[in-house]
Amino acid sequence: MASQETGEVAKGSQTQPAASTSPKAGPDEQPTAQRNGAAQAGEPEQPPASAAGPIILEAGSYRPETYRQLAAGGGNVVFVRRRQPKPAYPWRRAFAPLAVLVAALLVMVAVLSFGLGSTLASGGSATSGGGTSPDQSATMSGMSNMNTSSQDANATATVAALPRATQSQGNQLATYVRDPDGAKHFTLVAEQVLWEVVKGTWVPAYTINGTVPGPMIRVTAGDHVRITFINHFHEATSIHWHGLEVPSQQDGVPGIGQQPIQPGQSYVYDFTVHDQDVGTHWYHSHYNDLNEIAGGCYGAFIVDPRPGSPQARAEVHADVDYTAFIGTLPGGYYVINGKSFPDTQPLHVKHGQTVRLRLIGADTLTTHPMHLHGHTFTVIAQDGHPLPQPYQRDTLEVAPGETYDLVFTAWAAPGSIYPFHCHILSHLMNPGQNESEMGGLVMLVIYDR
Repeated sequence: MASQETGEVAKGSQTQPAASTSPKAGPDEQPTAQRNGAAQAGEPEQPPASAAGPIILEAGSYRPETYRQLAAGGGNVVFVRRRQPKPAYPWRRAFAPLAVLVAALLVMVAVLSFGLGSTLASGGSATSGGGTSPDQSATMSGMSNMNTSSQDANATATVAALPRATQSQGNQLATYVRDPDGAKHFTLVAEQVLWEVVKGTWVPAYTINGTVPGPMIRVTAGDHVRITFINHFHEATSIHWHGLEVPSQQDGVPGIGQQPIQPGQSYVYDFTVHDQDVGTHWYHSHYNDLNEIAGGCYGAFIVDPRPGSPQARAEVHADVDYTAFIGTLPGGYYVINGKSFPDTQPLHVKHGQTVRLRLIGADTLTTHPMHLHGHTFTVIAQDGHPLPQPYQRDTLEVAPGETYDLVFTAWAAPGSIYPFHCHILSHLMNPGQNESEMGGLVMLVIYDR
């Protein structure tokens, strides 16, 4: 009684007892000659009729009563072999998990996009008075909708119409007025001008009050500070107070605490500086900042300790206090305080003086290892905070966004001159210069007689 592989039933003839076979022999143990003889005759095996009807048995199963019935001549058995159906599309097994993963990722992206959109829609606004206006909801694209390519094209189109700067040096001390509530009120104006990076070479710049860097804001811990920021750029902007602990709505991040300040609009920043803010900090653009910071939109924000406080007693008393921004300007110029050598402003000292040099990393792309010839300086503060263990160096790597306070003693004789420069030597050349010329990030320390 053989079974077939085609899914049809296989009919087996009634088992006959024989001396050479066991009464319990299975259907596949039928003598070979008997099976071959039926095949040679060309006639299919036909089981004898059974009044009781066939017994249906699945191949591979075992039912003792069935075999006992067969051994007693009690009927026919029909074996059925079930085959597992093959999938019509076997590739689905491989691609189904991948499809689920892709669907999950799409759902996650949709949820994140919805969340970001909701956040942008809930931000503050920039108006002529610094308040909220529903007419400006279209500006809530914030950081996510900054199209720097179109803004670059915009800036390029307006270069020809830009006025030349009327001041030659930046980093001048900002002035303020006292408001009735005692706040120190500063006014900053963002304006695009042509800035003279070296003598005779003018480049488009994003300036604050017409200079690179912008004015230095210098206040004392405990001061209530109010800053009216007026945007005369041809594009939106905002200002971030880097290193200061201020409320979120004053932190200058579009889409989170405020709307971008559109051209022709103004925004009023209002906060108090505290003891933890004492030190060297800075402010800079936080909208299209890759272009605006690289174009000079930044300035220093120095917080001095309260007079008579423990911080004031621990302060280094320097004879010379100098702040230097290390950055770039359009056209491939590396600049210190907005100028490339030989037009960088020198640091004048006298023999025996204590010099404090505040370094601020305003580059947007790379670090600068700054080396001072002929001197060893002590690093006393980083990111505005005094170091518990100051350390000595002659070269200090300044990364984008970092600030360092260095102190050294002017030990050399009057008339001495020492370079302070970046040690990436390609940063010591201006566009068009060769190896025999010097430009870029070089500043001279000059000992006055």
